[in-house]
Amino acid sequence: MPSITHKTYIKADQEEIFQILTTSEGWNAWFTDNTSIKLIPEGTGEIRLRWTEFGSNKENIEDGGRILEAISNKSFIFEWSPGEKKTTVSFKLEPYKEGTLIILEEKGYSNSEKDLNACIGCAAGWGEAMMLLKIYIEHGIVYKQDL
Repeated sequence: MPSITHKTYIKADQEEIFQILTTSEGWNAWFTDNTSIKLIPEGTGEIRLRWTEFGSNKENIEDGGRILEAISNKSFIFEWSPGEKKTTVSFKLEPYKEGTLIILEEKGYSNSEKDLNACIGCAAGWGEAMMLLKIYIEHGIVYKQDL
């Protein structure tokens, strides 16, 4: 089964990155528009990722699903459906050098044409997202309007 893995080193502590990944304000600051996150104390909940006037077609995009796990300063895992089947997106945060290593994995794609196309698009998209997150955290620069 196809899957996606990206590793990105960011010169920031795990607490700062976890706060950005687990709040609506965090996502909307560097990547999305009007994303909503409802996280309950047990570390589960709901995430709705939203982009307005996205890409060359200026279309509105919304996707999301259940938050499966949110362990403070260590991991954030949720489901969404970019293709035919639900996939699971996992952000693991590990201390590394003077900052944090983010290990992003997305699993659950089938070998259908629709899922393979979604996997290819998300592989590129998550790589771009990790660089946008790095630039935002390390330098305070936001490029999401250029997407």
